[in-house]
Amino acid sequence: MAQPYEAGSSFGPAFFFLDKDQRAALSAYYGFARAADDIADDPAAPAAEKRARLAAWRAGVEGLFSGDVPDTPLARDLARAIAAFPLKREHFLLLLDGVEMDVAPAPFGTAADLERYMYRVASAVGLACLAVCRYDAARAPELAERMGYAVQLTNIIRDAAEDLAAGRVYLPLEDLERFGCRPEDLGGSQYSPNFIELMKFEAARAREYYAGALALAVRGQKRRLAPALAMGALYRELLGRIEAGGFRIKEGRVRLNRAQKIKALFKALLDYGRI
Repeated sequence: MAQPYEAGSSFGPAFFFLDKDQRAALSAYYGFARAADDIADDPAAPAAEKRARLAAWRAGVEGLFSGDVPDTPLARDLARAIAAFPLKREHFLLLLDGVEMDVAPAPFGTAADLERYMYRVASAVGLACLAVCRYDAARAPELAERMGYAVQLTNIIRDAAEDLAAGRVYLPLEDLERFGCRPEDLGGSQYSPNFIELMKFEAARAREYYAGALALAVRGQKRRLAPALAMGALYRELLGRIEAGGFRIKEGRVRLNRAQKIKALFKALLDYGRI
């Protein structure tokens, strides 16, 4: 039996709440997202090659929706997912647009600029997840948008130093200026008071996104929302660990251990009960 595409990822606990067909569909979508992300992150490939490979994926997505399915295991799995669930072209193409922004990354001036990027690379994933879960409440797109922002900003906080080393600065320049920080302050080994205040500010923004997403949840469909609640809780727990550690994100990637993941899932159950 082939290993699921999400094996070893942080998505694993959320898959517990899915049935067999949903797990297969979301696993295939994760495989697509991972393949696209790997293209942008390939240090050996020049920008022109990365763009060509992403263009090939765009053509492949069009084929998936027109019936001209590329002859690869992942494409066939994606075709089955599209046939079984209300997945849309935009769930794939938006993500490719966002990943292409990472091919030649430029700093974001404002929070609105960052949100436009996060909508593509993260909220699009949320939209796909809700489609697979068949969560179709009227404000489902807004919920996916906010949850995507929350998860992605948590990643950005955690990986700020690592991203800087790769030539990427995701935190808005207006935020760095507000707290008297330079992009290079995201790396190195120093934790200035200004850096800590910047990180506190970004963490508070991420928590606002989480709260905004939960506030949009509809009681009548909350069972369908359980996987998204689990994923949100995992990243909220990760954010809490980063905060509790004093934002020491320059010494290696912060991760959740098994006990912390269980704690996060317990919190997801509390969120579930409050809806």
